[in-house]
Amino acid sequence: MTEPATTARAASVSAEKNARVRRTLPLVIILAGVAFGLVCGAFEITNTAIGWHLASGRWMLEHGEVLDHDVFSFTSDGAEWVDHEWLFQVVSAALFDLGGAPALVVMRMLVVAALMLLLIRIGTKSGLDPPVALLLAALVVLAARPRFFLRPELFTLVLLPLAMWLFADRRGRRFWPLPLIAVIALGANLHGAILVAPILISIWFSGEVGDQLIRRQPDRAMLSSGAIGVGAALLAPLLNPHGWRVWTVPFRLAEMVRQPHIPNPEWISPGPADAPALFAAFVLVALVLIAARAAPQYWFSTLGTAALAVRHIRNIGLFFVLLPQNVAPALARWPLFAADGVPARSRSRLRLALCLTLVGILGVSAIVRPWPRAGFGFAEDWYPEKALRFLTDEQLLAGNLYNDVRFGGWLILNGYPDRQVFIDDRNEIHEPLLREIWEIFTRSDVGAWESLLQRWRIDSVLLRYHEPINVTTPDGADLGRRGFSVLWFPSSRWATVYWDDIAIVLVRRSSVPAGFLAAREYEVVHPDDFEHLAGVLRTDPDLRQAAESELRRALTANPRCRRALDLAVVLESSAGNRPGN
Repeated sequence: MTEPATTARAASVSAEKNARVRRTLPLVIILAGVAFGLVCGAFEITNTAIGWHLASGRWMLEHGEVLDHDVFSFTSDGAEWVDHEWLFQVVSAALFDLGGAPALVVMRMLVVAALMLLLIRIGTKSGLDPPVALLLAALVVLAARPRFFLRPELFTLVLLPLAMWLFADRRGRRFWPLPLIAVIALGANLHGAILVAPILISIWFSGEVGDQLIRRQPDRAMLSSGAIGVGAALLAPLLNPHGWRVWTVPFRLAEMVRQPHIPNPEWISPGPADAPALFAAFVLVALVLIAARAAPQYWFSTLGTAALAVRHIRNIGLFFVLLPQNVAPALARWPLFAADGVPARSRSRLRLALCLTLVGILGVSAIVRPWPRAGFGFAEDWYPEKALRFLTDEQLLAGNLYNDVRFGGWLILNGYPDRQVFIDDRNEIHEPLLREIWEIFTRSDVGAWESLLQRWRIDSVLLRYHEPINVTTPDGADLGRRGFSVLWFPSSRWATVYWDDIAIVLVRRSSVPAGFLAAREYEVVHPDDFEHLAGVLRTDPDLRQAAESELRRALTANPRCRRALDLAVVLESSAGNRPGN
């Protein structure tokens, strides 16, 4: 009798030790998940919309009401605006006023860390071993990382998988519709993309119904709770200051961006070359679901999110953050990945060490990537900070400024309420103006363009760089490739007075004294017209001295200007090709 008793005690001790290991293991996983999330969220701010988001939040904090019309642009005539992202703007503005850009980056880091913990939890609830759940979460977060801009979408990438998980994991939970309603209602005040939650929940529920029909085992409790959940998801977005109108905004934007006068790279349909990781994930997930004989709801949900991602590149992040819920139960069927698949402690520790090592490698790769670049401020090579400083120092902002769409948000952040902008990237506000500009450019109507600038009393211009445009005569003769600034702002009326790697500043000649232009104008060097300049210098070497002088002035103002350094190469090349060399 002694031996069985000893064996029993040994088994009890072993079970206790294993229990302690299991209790401490989640802490390791949690710490690793939080660290990985913080690393993946710690990169510079590079999105163009952040400026008007922050300015909107400031306006609402100052006025104590939700903004419902445009106050930032002088071309919109105070157009009505359904600001369905108001809560993000208020929170972001409050943080920005407290801690500047670093506070915004820290906010993103915490949101991404919360996303990591949520995805790990979804993985472990689906039966995955915690280290495997950690690795899966790290892979999908890294794949979705290019979508972690500092804008409302960031919160949707957390709230949408949370809403889907609350619905899918509803069995046996009392009052579960209440947190579902709260999550979707919160999302409806942060970002319009949460409106896909009712659609995806309906798709998931359709899969559950299909699964019960296939098994011929109807579960009335699940069916009734699912119907309640779909209804709750449909009604929850109405809990916002704009009421039912919040439903109209995403559909209006989706319809608007199909028009040729509103090009938006966020709404393009990606191909394998645009998103190779996405299409590789399609293949891998399909193989996993097939091998695991996954239930219809996992197929339906995966296909639904894949359809969204293929339709618009902006939805790629949604596909990846919803992947753990769709694929984790299938992976958990293999002992290699399941929580109870490797009972031996040594092998369990080996799996933990391997997963932690792989997650560490992924974290390092996130830090060393050239884009997005690690940092806690606004990216210097993204915003026209130096050009705006020049405009301010030279007192060129007394009149109206024409600005590129990409620069509108930055100008709003740094100028409102003292001045308004010509345009920004709120397409729903500026749709008529965008249409007019597109029609002018399509006709190549320089006269109509000048009339538009005069109508809005534009005296100064802040341009971004465009690809050179192929120019032909009416009879089809090729005149080569020319820069945007020289074509649409001809030197007879406009003068280039500043340029760097981000922007070009031009002024109307009649709006400044002659002495101003004598000291600041670039008569020969136009920074977006290098190809033409190189050809001219080969045939007219007398211009070389003037070009070199202007280049020295540009490098004195910005010694590290890449475009100026590239022009130096052009000048050197043209000197080598001169007759007699």
